[in-house]
Amino acid sequence: MKKEFFKFVFVGAGSSVFTLRLIGDILKEKSIVRGHLALVDIDEKLLKDTEEAVKKLIEFSGRDFEVSAHVNYKEALPGTDYLFMTIATGAYPRWQKDIEVSTRHGVLQSVGDTIGPGGIIRALRTIPVVLDIAYEMERVCPDAWIINYANPEGAICLALQKYTKIKNFGLCHGTPDMAGRLAKEVFGVEPERFTYRAAGINHLTWFTDMKIDGEDVYPILKEQLAKSGFDKKEPISAQLYEIYGLYPAPGDRHVGEFFPHYMKEKVLVEQDYEWKNNDFKVVDGWREEARVLFEEVRNQGSGYEKFLEGSGETAAYFIHSLSTGEISSEMVNVINKGYIDNVTSEIIVELPTYIDQFGLHPQKIGSLPSGIAAQCDRLGREYLLMVQAAAECSYELARQAMFLDPLASNCDYPEALLKDLIRENLDLLPEAWQEYV
Repeated sequence: MKKEFFKFVFVGAGSSVFTLRLIGDILKEKSIVRGHLALVDIDEKLLKDTEEAVKKLIEFSGRDFEVSAHVNYKEALPGTDYLFMTIATGAYPRWQKDIEVSTRHGVLQSVGDTIGPGGIIRALRTIPVVLDIAYEMERVCPDAWIINYANPEGAICLALQKYTKIKNFGLCHGTPDMAGRLAKEVFGVEPERFTYRAAGINHLTWFTDMKIDGEDVYPILKEQLAKSGFDKKEPISAQLYEIYGLYPAPGDRHVGEFFPHYMKEKVLVEQDYEWKNNDFKVVDGWREEARVLFEEVRNQGSGYEKFLEGSGETAAYFIHSLSTGEISSEMVNVINKGYIDNVTSEIIVELPTYIDQFGLHPQKIGSLPSGIAAQCDRLGREYLLMVQAAAECSYELARQAMFLDPLASNCDYPEALLKDLIRENLDLLPEAWQEYV
């Protein structure tokens, strides 16, 4: 008998607008007839506000869904089918502190949530929490899926796939978003006509193929980038394409962090790149837009339709395919098991994956250009160190990850930076870290 009732758990539900957008996608998915939405967050006020907004959104949609709210995630887990991981341990203020401490040591980061000192310390404080949740799921809902949106995406997915038995996959809209921009802004066509394959590391994937109506358009990409002016909008990505022969995603804001010379103060000033050291002004603007939209739904009783238009996230496609067997293909973070020939097995990679009722089936990519494969290997090995350091509270492995990190090369004393970051996060790290500072 076809399953009609699904239970969804949202850990980090206080990310109010993102939660509402994901729920909007679920409410649109017709293969889900009825369901239970369990909201989890340690911030009780945010949780209450989000619960109120979700109930109003469900009422507006006319769908048959129950809602519950929990401060303790363990209360929400029994009966779970899908758990959305959207946590940010330490929340926004700690992200800002990561950038402040790193900047003091001379390391500039345009984002600071994936790679660099910011990515390392975020992994150290987030992965233990994620693993605790996964271990509890092994006990009470072993057949559930974790859908990860938390950063650093690659490191968290590696931790889940290496240390737990829970089925999981990590999603990021970065590559599909860049594909849509290339279609519209570079080639002047609707995204539906633009097909592609890409592979690499989360926030640094590379388009291996791009076609319009089945015709290869890579031969005219350089000309179209110049003609459209897109090479000026994303100059780092354009230069990396010229150097490595494949175009990267998801754009300069993220890809620049993987190459330390782009994040040097002198270069940032001389080249006047749009994405300099993260001062959070743009992020604050995004947060304010989200707050206004959230308040519109919660207080004014309007704006619901915006959450039912489609978020651009792909989780609902996965759920549809897993429940109906209809095949879809999306970008997923998985451990490399020969999918990319010249990238080391057992490191985390992001690549296109088929989904059906039997699960995930990553596509075979073959070989990437040698320079790109080398980047994937280096970054993937850093993640191996980072994840093991987080899981085992190993200062030595964390230090090795810091010294391997590309952005830490801009720092005079990487170990001093690591210790300062640990010191700032002792309240969020397992107790074992106390002895190292």
